[in-house]
Amino acid sequence: MPSSKSTATDVEFAYRPELWQPLFDMVALAAVTLTGLLSVALSINLRTVVDSPAHLGRAREAFIALTVLLTVAIFVLIPEQGRVPLGIELIVLSLLVWVLSLRLQARTVRQLPQRRRRAWIGRLIGFDSATLGITLAGIGLVTGRLGGFLWLLPTILICLVWSTYNAWSLTIDAVDRHRDKSP
Repeated sequence: MPSSKSTATDVEFAYRPELWQPLFDMVALAAVTLTGLLSVALSINLRTVVDSPAHLGRAREAFIALTVLLTVAIFVLIPEQGRVPLGIELIVLSLLVWVLSLRLQARTVRQLPQRRRRAWIGRLIGFDSATLGITLAGIGLVTGRLGGFLWLLPTILICLVWSTYNAWSLTIDAVDRHRDKSP
């Protein structure tokens, strides 16, 4: 009967990049595919999207989320890269994403009507938690603690769901707004 105590070897897989490569092959494919679909949706509804700070913010969020997933996948898929260099890459990436995202999010919030700002900021907490997962994964890989790659699982799910939802919202909301303006 297995012991109920957890040992460090129970989660050794969380620190071995080579074991995670098949997952990140799929993540890269999903990110590239969704980016293509998002590009088509935006090109169809471009005028409506750029005329709305909320739609433009959603488009940025979707592209950032998918670009982040693709970048993380590229880093993980570098052959024979150790966990420490990968961890450093993830930490640097997360810092860059934090700076860029917060700057763009602040711009969007300033452009929104006052009554919508609080709700918009609230929804960004979920999105920004994906970047926190990258930071924690990087720190975990560098230190060999905290769960390493396990922190990237919520990041993947948040980014894929967030970008898919935003792409769908942009397409449907933009079509609805266009229809409402038609005579």
